[in-house]
Amino acid sequence: MLTCRAVWKKLAPLARASSTVCRQNVRRAGWNNARTPLCVPVAHMSTGPVGGGGDNLKYALLVGAAFVGGLTYAVITLKGDQKRHLERMAEISSRKQKSASQIHTEPPATMIEAPLETKLEAAAAPDAEAAAPSETAEPPPVDEPLAEASAEEAAAPLTDAGVEEAADSKPSLPSHAPYLLIGGGTASFAAARSIRARDPGAKVLIVTDEPDLPYMRPPLSKELWFSDDPSVTETLRFKQWNGKERSIYFQPPSFYIDAEELSGAANGGVAVLAGRKVVHMDVRGNKVKLDNDMEISYDKCLIATGGVPRNLQVIERAGEEVMKRTTVFRKIDDFKSLDKVSRNTQSITIIGGGFLGSELACALGRRSTESGLEVIQMFPEKGNMGKVLPEYLSNWTTEKVKKEGVKVIREAVVKSVSYKDDKLEIKLKDGRVVRTDHIVTAVGLEPNVDLAKSAGLEVDSDFGGYRVNAELQARSNIWVAGDAACFYDIRLGRRRVEHHDHAVVSGRLAGENMTGANKPYWHQSMFWSDLGPDVGYEAIGIVDSSLPTVGVFAKATAKDTPKAATEESGTGIRSESETEDTASSTVVPAAPAPVVDHRDEYGKGVIFYLREKVVVGIILWNVFNRMPIARKIIKDGEEHADLNEVAKLFNIHED
Repeated sequence: MLTCRAVWKKLAPLARASSTVCRQNVRRAGWNNARTPLCVPVAHMSTGPVGGGGDNLKYALLVGAAFVGGLTYAVITLKGDQKRHLERMAEISSRKQKSASQIHTEPPATMIEAPLETKLEAAAAPDAEAAAPSETAEPPPVDEPLAEASAEEAAAPLTDAGVEEAADSKPSLPSHAPYLLIGGGTASFAAARSIRARDPGAKVLIVTDEPDLPYMRPPLSKELWFSDDPSVTETLRFKQWNGKERSIYFQPPSFYIDAEELSGAANGGVAVLAGRKVVHMDVRGNKVKLDNDMEISYDKCLIATGGVPRNLQVIERAGEEVMKRTTVFRKIDDFKSLDKVSRNTQSITIIGGGFLGSELACALGRRSTESGLEVIQMFPEKGNMGKVLPEYLSNWTTEKVKKEGVKVIREAVVKSVSYKDDKLEIKLKDGRVVRTDHIVTAVGLEPNVDLAKSAGLEVDSDFGGYRVNAELQARSNIWVAGDAACFYDIRLGRRRVEHHDHAVVSGRLAGENMTGANKPYWHQSMFWSDLGPDVGYEAIGIVDSSLPTVGVFAKATAKDTPKAATEESGTGIRSESETEDTASSTVVPAAPAPVVDHRDEYGKGVIFYLREKVVVGIILWNVFNRMPIARKIIKDGEEHADLNEVAKLFNIHED
């Protein structure tokens, strides 16, 4: 095609000139619409030398000579071009033998060799079409060096254009997302699902700094540890207490569309941009900047950045060797890492006596009976979950944790941590020393409010998190949900909640409001904690051990366990089955309600938390699927003269 193109450029001017001469000759000869003009004598049409006949013969000879000359020139040019083409191919082939550094500094051979003829063929056609209608263009000089230079110049821009065309053909990340969700946790997924339910064609982009698709966190400290599958850290599938298997991920990868395809998706969809962090937010410009300097604009935005697990300052200051042997538990990678450590070490110490620390202690404690692993749990309170449970129930829970094979150290305040003789040495303020191989810190969560400064959003000074209104709005087109939201509870005042159910419900409501629902957040979210398959509780409202409490207990049966509760509800994440339920009334039944003395075993019961004689929090201890009743009691906000009567609503005395 290279040679054909060069020949055409040389012959086209001759062809156009001949065509022009012929047309002028026809006009002079008097031909017009196939008729003979009246002014031309008949003799002129039959006599060769007279009139225009002689001129026609001259023009015919001229055209014939031009054709023969052009054909001869074409043959010569073809041979020359063929020779130059072979030399060019030899030169390109020689480039493959150069070093890698030389290849990177020159146009890659593979970019010139293979696509060259195809690109020149595609470019030749438009050049020919452009040249044909031009009758006034002067033919360029036909010296061979210029023809070769033209071929060289044509090859380079075509190669670059081909690369650009290939890059353009590959979809790029969207520069605009109608719905932008920052954070890839439970709240973001709940919002995405809610948005798509109300706006089926919505295009939703989730940006998360984690490498994983949205997943649920509770199994990381619960069911996953009780799996008998040796590959559980890879599959991340687990059996619920009721024996049913499920994945930690909310949806499989097929549920999502590629982020590169979001802009062109006719029916919309949910895309996840994983491994990227939003580092700056321009509220006025309705856009964000990622850690790779890419900018994404939005119409509506949700901030669901969750929180960052705290660590002890004494550990952070202890040096690299201590930090390498410390797990700050929060994500999937932390579960995988700790699972590996628990199988290859002799001793693990968990610092923290709250929900997460106690759950991990029980999970690792059960594993210790098989592997000989020493599991130590230490905390500054007098008992497990001492900030939540009343003292008598906290002490009972501590004994339960001990029975799981855990060595519990109460009222332990860490003074320093060091690495000596291949062991971590933990010194407590009272002089006690604990030697261990690995430390797990479970001492709470700090809400992630990194975007507050650039976005100009208000952070609550008491509870942390972004302050939002009743509709979970921080600005007119910005919402906040999950752990990072500090919202106003119409019954309990301003709060911030760090639990799965709150993430589900607040994310769902934020998604609805992003599509124009304008609903206030009135839901009383619940949370739950399981100390293995036999003991668990569900809670709602403000559950603070510093508040006065009233507990009503009864003897437990085989049905009063987390395992039995999941068998009845059909789900291991109990809040998913109950958040839509409502209690129609709180009329107390007539059955008697005997009160169990605190010296008895706390098989099952209800604990009421009071503030100014009004119930503001409730814990259902081994009592499950009764949360709508507890929610209505708090919502009513009434004083109750006899809470033993109120306890009848939960049917704790039924067998």
